[in-house]
Amino acid sequence: MTRKTFPLTNRNLCDNFAYLTKDNKTTGDTKGFVSTQRFIDTVVALSKQLPDDKQHIINLCGNRYLFAVVLCATVLKNQVNLLPSNRNIATQKRLSERYNNTYVIHDGSETDPDLLAIDLGKEGISDIQTVNEIPEIDVNQLAAISFTSGSTGDAKPNEKSWRTFVDSTIINSHYMLPKSAETIQLLATVPAQHMWGLETSVLMALFANICVVDSKPLFPQDIQTLIEMLPAPRMMVSTPVHLRAVVGSELKFPKLETVLCATSPLTQELATQVEALFNTKMREVYGCSEIGSMAVRETAHTDIWDKFDGIHFDQQASNQILAHTEHVKESATLGDFIELLNEHQFRLKGRTDDMIDIAGKRGSLNEINKVLLSFSELIDGIVFFPPQDRPIPRLVAIVALKDGVSKKQLADHFREYLDPAFIPRPIIQVEKLPREENGKLPKQALLHFYQELIKN
Repeated sequence: MTRKTFPLTNRNLCDNFAYLTKDNKTTGDTKGFVSTQRFIDTVVALSKQLPDDKQHIINLCGNRYLFAVVLCATVLKNQVNLLPSNRNIATQKRLSERYNNTYVIHDGSETDPDLLAIDLGKEGISDIQTVNEIPEIDVNQLAAISFTSGSTGDAKPNEKSWRTFVDSTIINSHYMLPKSAETIQLLATVPAQHMWGLETSVLMALFANICVVDSKPLFPQDIQTLIEMLPAPRMMVSTPVHLRAVVGSELKFPKLETVLCATSPLTQELATQVEALFNTKMREVYGCSEIGSMAVRETAHTDIWDKFDGIHFDQQASNQILAHTEHVKESATLGDFIELLNEHQFRLKGRTDDMIDIAGKRGSLNEINKVLLSFSELIDGIVFFPPQDRPIPRLVAIVALKDGVSKKQLADHFREYLDPAFIPRPIIQVEKLPREENGKLPKQALLHFYQELIKN
């Protein structure tokens, strides 16, 4: 018999659901562990305080515990969470124009003055009472609409039902989490609004044996402090950008059960360094906003991806791959060339928009960026091919380098590995790149950043 509802969480009420790094005035909880019972009580209390005349809510909470409370409270209220890739007022305005009866819940963000905004950083959740039963949610209820990062173009909406959340998390947990009978403490450096952060640091706390840390540390010292604060077993969810900073910090870190990484290319060298630093096995995850996580590999040891059960790849006439699964309504055409090895494994062969032609020579942007990322003095950077009116177009590199390192040293590194046609000219040195909180670098943001740099 097909189930018509799923519970708000399948955790035991006595389980540790979250770890608060400081007292939370909004919920009245003190620093330390919060039980699933307390989480459910707080969710139900907030749902009763939410406006009745609203349909869509932009969830901007930066505190991961408050984000989870808001997500579940609004689902319980039968409202839809809008999960933008950034917090910009212009983005809020576009969403409110597109979706009816929209309001904002946040914990200190700048908000569109034309929208109703509830600041949980100032307004507490009142009348939190003990709930005897975990609420049930209709499996077909629309819980959220996520948006692609826009890294390859305009952001697109992706509807997520409650069934999608539950089924995908069960599959993800099987492939991503270490086998442990104990509750695993999970620290994430990525925002909960992005699908990578949502799947791992919020939904896994609802449907797997995970206790999630409320904060989103940015600097290596903060990451080290929080990991040391948590009891074992511990794990971390991150991105290549954050992990490169951690490895370059030369700090010492406690053992982690695993590190999960996604959102941008990860080199074998960095994966190997992360495994050594945390005395762990590192898993890189492949996915897209439309479908979610789809495959995993241990990048330090192999270039072969293991596809999740229930994810199907269909080869199209154009050599593109159509991905689909039972728990997501829509299929998605992937932006990567994929070499299918068998029913369960594949290799990535570059982006579909990856190939470039300069002076009659064809090359791969993906391979050129691998050369950039192999430069040991790099903090962050990208090689890209901007629109240009030149007889012979050139690649451009925008980079942040370690103190005392020159662009000439990087150019020499490029010359060692690349044909002269593919050596970036110019190399532009900056303090940091305009990455979003999830580590992604949207195409339009990169082009705008580049245009501003060359103006000056």
